[in-house]
Amino acid sequence: MAVRSGSETIVVVDDQPVPLEFCSSTLRVAGYRVLSASSGKKALDFFQPNRPAIDLALIDIVMPEMSGIELIKAAKRLNPPKRILLMSGYAPDELKRLVGPEAADYRCIWKPFEAETLLRLVRNVLDAPARKGQPASDS
Repeated sequence: MAVRSGSETIVVVDDQPVPLEFCSSTLRVAGYRVLSASSGKKALDFFQPNRPAIDLALIDIVMPEMSGIELIKAAKRLNPPKRILLMSGYAPDELKRLVGPEAADYRCIWKPFEAETLLRLVRNVLDAPARKGQPASDS
């Protein structure tokens, strides 16, 4: 099955260099405009009110200094992304213990994942009707 590409702007945030580079390069090759950050604090620069709108934020949930959930809350006060997709290498129960129940409000892709899975889920999230909250998980 062919995965549709896109041209939307996506912020990718992960404190680990390998998944950050994998996600960023996979999305760039598929035609997306990608802004990468190795921490939540660095990613906040992309959500400043005078910046262009972010179509999707792909955010690792568990990061030092600022969790993915904390980043989402801060970004929503500045220039909120239109869509959010979380990623994690933790099992759902462990994730809930680490960051609380808020993670269940968003779609999540579970590490490790393949490029095709990432591209398919990103496209699905971007094409989904706008709504408050999103289904909890995909892989």
